[in-house]
Amino acid sequence: MSVRGWMLRKFKTINRDRMKQHVEVIHKNSGKSKPYIYLSMIGAMLKRGAGYTDYFRGDYIHLNSAERDTFVTAKKFYKLIHYLNDDYYKVILDDKLVFNRYFKDFLHRGYLNLREADFEEFLVFLDGKQVVFAKKPIGEGGHGVKKIDLAAAADKQALYEELISQGYLLLEEAIVQCEAVNRLNPCVVNSFRVVTLRKQNGEVVILRNAFRINQDTATVIGCTNDLYFSMGEDGRIDSNVIDDYGNVYETHPLTGTKFKDVVISDVKEAFEMCRAAAKRIPQERYIGWDVAFSVNGPVIVEGNQYPGYGILQHYKLKNQRTGHLKEIADVLGDEMRKVKL
Repeated sequence: MSVRGWMLRKFKTINRDRMKQHVEVIHKNSGKSKPYIYLSMIGAMLKRGAGYTDYFRGDYIHLNSAERDTFVTAKKFYKLIHYLNDDYYKVILDDKLVFNRYFKDFLHRGYLNLREADFEEFLVFLDGKQVVFAKKPIGEGGHGVKKIDLAAAADKQALYEELISQGYLLLEEAIVQCEAVNRLNPCVVNSFRVVTLRKQNGEVVILRNAFRINQDTATVIGCTNDLYFSMGEDGRIDSNVIDDYGNVYETHPLTGTKFKDVVISDVKEAFEMCRAAAKRIPQERYIGWDVAFSVNGPVIVEGNQYPGYGILQHYKLKNQRTGHLKEIADVLGDEMRKVKL
């Protein structure tokens, strides 16, 4: 798809209610009129290919032109991916069944491929388990995932046929989340996004990270207004804790846990795991890895060819006036001149 076609599709699928909410927040924080903000957003889209969420998360209303140029936008992101990642190999990241086979030793959990497994293999996989997760091979943002309580599924033949007919072709053992993350939200396996960038010399750099924590009792991550924060190697939060609209939280609204007290001991190990995984697929240089912290240490959940730059450059996360594009340029150095943005 051309960049123009991709931008047109993005414009047609704008969530106007969500856009209105963002404008309300910008209006409240800046004192600028709403018509002015809408016109400024349109200008940013025409000049930089910035969507309304790019505009909001970058706090464009308060930035000068040079500062705005340091931010990734929807248009620039598409071009970055085109330069850094090879489409021929993206199936390894896009198809969860292919991904699990390729990165099996990073999963640390059993899984079953229903493209290949028959009913007898299905029964063997379920034996002794109380809960499994069924996933569609292609999907993101928590969509195409469902939790299956096996005690409530008495007819295993019917379950087998239903999963196949609905396209849930990957079954995985449940990840038992570590106590440190459970204290934040025990209702879901919360997701730690780690973004890696491979330099031309083969070195893999951790660009940024963002922990996504559900606010409520949802059992699948990514389908609610989540909370986000960044982690340091020492296992402590090194940013503000924010939601999609830039509200800052001191405690988790569901559990009451104080974020300043959070310590997750395996963050450094998670970074090393993502570096090792990234070296396995050098053709995809810019990857977003989703990691979970289990009782036995960090495990990779999936890899994403589209790492999701938005929350990484949210102005409230670290109170910065420069964006993710500067971080990429700092790592690539002279090579950045080859990227046609």
